[in-house]
Amino acid sequence: MVPGCACSATRAWRSADVNDTIKKILRDHPALVVSGFYVAASVVGMFYSWAFLREFGINVFNYAQISDFLLASLKEPATWALVIFAVVLVQLDNASSRRFGRRENRSKWVAWYGRPRYRLVNNFLVIALVGFYIYVFAWDQARDAREGDGKIVDVMFADSGAATTALLLGTTGQFIFLYDDTTERVDIHPIENIHSISFRVP
Repeated sequence: MVPGCACSATRAWRSADVNDTIKKILRDHPALVVSGFYVAASVVGMFYSWAFLREFGINVFNYAQISDFLLASLKEPATWALVIFAVVLVQLDNASSRRFGRRENRSKWVAWYGRPRYRLVNNFLVIALVGFYIYVFAWDQARDAREGDGKIVDVMFADSGAATTALLLGTTGQFIFLYDDTTERVDIHPIENIHSISFRVP
């Protein structure tokens, strides 16, 4: 057997062995899937909230708890559409890589495309791809909000009875973020100080 072929076969076997091990663990411990979804949803929500609110000078980590980030991703289903798109894109590329790797007559200049190592790197690349898509989406949402395109609400305060009209940037379990596009001013209020929030149905 040619030494190079032996090394290639060994790497392919190791890659398949790792994949089989992961599948077996998930099959034997389905609760890990639920936990993994919770962690992924929290990370997606955390990154989106940070990227969106930082455009208004708000450090969301000063006002949020871990549970707030899970809700943030669910409030913005578009972020999950971006995640699914990135994952599907990478998996389609991996499938193409596997088909290419089974070809017998391959140019040595593009042989790397069919190797298991390429697909392994691809799986890590999806994280960067998701991050890039969500950051661009959050930046675009923030740009629209700065121009007054968003949910306009009337907020009445519990302590003074005063009311204000502003664009709702978002909320956490303890705070509400309001933006006035006329004065370009951001106001952050504790939820406990809010008596009511009203808005017009679009």
